Amino acid sequence: MAPGGAHPALVSAWLLFLCSVVSAGVHRFTHSQIISPQAAPGLPKRQSLLQVNGLALSAYDSSSRRMMPRNGYVQGDQETHQFWSVSSARCMFWDPWVETEYQALVRVVNASSPKAEPYYMQVVQSCELDEASGAVRAITRYALNGEDMLQYHGDKNRWFSVHPAAWRMAERWNRERETLAGINAHTPQQCGTFIRITAPFTAQTTAQPTVHVSLMRGTRGRPRRLMCHVTGFYPRDIEVTWERGGRGNLGEQMTSRIRPNGDPTFQIRVSIELGLGEHVCVVRHVSLGGAPLRITWDPQATGQTGSLGVLTGCVLAALGVAALGWYLSGKSGCSEGPYRPARTQPGTLDSTLAKPGDTVATSLSCPGVTA
Repeated sequence: MAPGGAHPALVSAWLLFLCSVVSAGVHRFTHSQIISPQAAPGLPKRQSLLQVNGLALSAYDSSSRRMMPRNGYVQGDQETHQFWSVSSARCMFWDPWVETEYQALVRVVNASSPKAEPYYMQVVQSCELDEASGAVRAITRYALNGEDMLQYHGDKNRWFSVHPAAWRMAERWNRERETLAGINAHTPQQCGTFIRITAPFTAQTTAQPTVHVSLMRGTRGRPRRLMCHVTGFYPRDIEVTWERGGRGNLGEQMTSRIRPNGDPTFQIRVSIELGLGEHVCVVRHVSLGGAPLRITWDPQATGQTGSLGVLTGCVLAALGVAALGWYLSGKSGCSEGPYRPARTQPGTLDSTLAKPGDTVATSLSCPGVTA
């Protein structure tokens, strides 16, 4: 393994990926881990994060060697406290064990296909609990720099090598399956227990969505569309529909997949072709208490009239600057230096609604001009 510093961007991208997709009626438990080639300021060498339905409940790192709660999660009854005690003990055992396995895996991979860059090991221990059937599906993945090396399938209770260089390690882990249970992978029984004891907390955790409606410019052959951007909601399940002229238009909608934000919340975008009549974006989410959120598109605020106002203001401002420059260039004895116009920053149509990590539609703006 070549020496090299840790890359926080790689770590952040991997952790963002771990905000998993959860279907209705299905609960997902994810235990994610990342092992860096070396520690760096603010970046421990080994990190671990426990999530249920995309909500982080606890974290562990090799610097503090402590399992800390996240998002206000607290241990409840005696059963929960006992489970957390066992989980903390496993983390203490996992820390030196995973470092040894990381070094061994890097050696065998380097022997077969040497690489110059440092190796990061990513681990995802995940399982899904189907409420209807009670079935639990457990899978664990070990990867180096994003390339899968080994996988564990709970239904077969067996490790499989994905990379040819990892087959010896897979066979050894299968021989030591009983000893390593709960360390290198979570069994379906362990996953089901964790989901059951954390369900009361995750069920009462909600965040209301923020909605922004904007007009997307059309091109030749592609008509203009209205975009409804819904963000900041938790849990993940949500329904976003467009009504045009008082009727639903599910068949004409274009919907992005639900994506995670930088925090535990999610976002989604749904668009519809601009037509005649009133356009309303309707949002239904558990955090709204059964009353849907209805946002009507106002063409006076975000349509042609608003754009014309901004354009007119910019033209007038440009003419004013040109006239001032002409006047100053015509004055004799003015040789203090070249004219430097003031710097301005672009604004957004709804900057007060924007949240960190969001991407919202922006419009050209001028100082002192509002659409």
